[in-house]
Amino acid sequence: MKSKYLTILACVGLLNFCSCDDFFELKRPQETQWTTTATYEQGLSSAYVSLQWTDAGRGFPQYIDFLTSGTASLMDGNTPGLDGEKYFYRSFDEKLGRMTTIWRTYYNVITKCNLALDVDRDGNGNPFNLDTRSDDFIHNYTRQVAEYHFCRAFSYFSLIRIFAAPYNHNGENNQKIIPLKESAAYSKEDVYHEELGTVEEVYDLIIRDLKYAKENLPDQFTLTSWNNVSGYECGRANKWVATSLLGKVYFLMGKYAEAKAEFDAVINYAESTGTYKLEAPKDPFNKEKAQDVPKESIWEFNSGFLDGKFENHNNYMYCGMVMGLRFRDSNGDELESLPGNNEGTVISSWNGFGIAYTSLKEMGWMKDPMNGDYTITPEAEADLRYQQVYHLMLPYREGIKKGDPEYITTESLAGHSMVKTPHVYIDKFFRGAKPYGKFSKFPLIRLADIYLLRAWLRWNSNDLQGAADDLNIVWNRANPQNQDIYTASNVNHDVIYQEYLREMTGEGWTVDFMMGTQMTIPAGDSKLNSQVAPPYSSWYWSIPDDEANLNDKYQ
Repeated sequence: MKSKYLTILACVGLLNFCSCDDFFELKRPQETQWTTTATYEQGLSSAYVSLQWTDAGRGFPQYIDFLTSGTASLMDGNTPGLDGEKYFYRSFDEKLGRMTTIWRTYYNVITKCNLALDVDRDGNGNPFNLDTRSDDFIHNYTRQVAEYHFCRAFSYFSLIRIFAAPYNHNGENNQKIIPLKESAAYSKEDVYHEELGTVEEVYDLIIRDLKYAKENLPDQFTLTSWNNVSGYECGRANKWVATSLLGKVYFLMGKYAEAKAEFDAVINYAESTGTYKLEAPKDPFNKEKAQDVPKESIWEFNSGFLDGKFENHNNYMYCGMVMGLRFRDSNGDELESLPGNNEGTVISSWNGFGIAYTSLKEMGWMKDPMNGDYTITPEAEADLRYQQVYHLMLPYREGIKKGDPEYITTESLAGHSMVKTPHVYIDKFFRGAKPYGKFSKFPLIRLADIYLLRAWLRWNSNDLQGAADDLNIVWNRANPQNQDIYTASNVNHDVIYQEYLREMTGEGWTVDFMMGTQMTIPAGDSKLNSQVAPPYSSWYWSIPDDEANLNDKYQ
């Protein structure tokens, strides 16, 4: 909190001391929870912890993206939980409880960041009387301030993608929709009168924050332990995390030249240093320990904390409910049982969504499911992605016993998810760390995504061979027996979108790809819903009642 001053008029005319016109000032001590760079680091830890919290961590926003992008199928014979049908049918006017939790959590992070950045601003960039910026990583104040900027940017980017009208590539972006706070509120009155930022203003802040982070973060976060917590660097932002996210922001805004410049920088760094590189499709999702760094993940969350410290037992749940067909160990092998369940791999009763039949047709992985032909294609069977991170669920049949090839998709379903027709599940998440994957890392930004986005940007600027080269890099990793299928003559928007679906379905970025490329968002398998075309003017969820009733700017 800023220092306050109490000025008292002294009208005491005793002896020869002073006249009645004299004043003296009493200066209140500075009120802040941070007194050193070491305690300032604790604020960062708290911000990251909040980002990983259950509903606001990437798990639930991914779930929303998966259902609303048209890439999800509401599986027959199931009763999905978590108000899944409302997301599936894009009931944007529904004020769902989990949306309130997401809103609160991201603004909790923003407040933590603003409190810290207020200290930086009030101290003129040197609040702890540092004569120099320490080489000691934990005391590197410049790095700390940059991370606060990054966490604030990520929070606002998440909020505006959910609760605000999408950025209009060709129009004004002057809708005042969500509170824009660059400083913390220090009174109840401030909270009641928080100004609303326009879509453009919020994006401007996100870009400023990410540029600051990119310029002031190190190439790699190198601290391996702090405060007796090993693996402390896991999930922390570095220069290339900020650069990647900035590129994705520009891409969504339609600022294609700026986006390509950021993606070029990330890919050049990856290819020249080997710090990031493509792995087997399952590998980024099978990491759990600090020393098991995913080479393909530019940024990831840990679904729990390492060494059992600060463990949140619920953090593994939400994506597992929706997208995790089976829990696996770090080798990709299925776990035999979970607590509270009998033998056999468990498929939870709330797992009510598979990949949309329309998407599977688009991917070229299922022949004609809309017309009842559920045959998995040879192209799918040959693709390592289909083999490793997706899974076919077959209809339940009586009489299947443990040991039969179909056991894991049949008898284990009794009393749980039962389907009438074959469905393909996303089986990417929470695969490591017995029991039940609660410590698995959770990829947020992967190198494959950056290659695919740049492929589209190259194609859009008529660099057809460059686009083909980027597509082949991703394709070849997943299809080692069928190399370099893309050429300057066959690359186009549709094949890039097709490859994006194969690679990225369920990871939370599909709507961004569609909006960034100005696609019409398909209805998918939700027959009651129409397609949504640019500028996507109604594509956002209602502001939670708690906020709308509290802040008079919404009145």
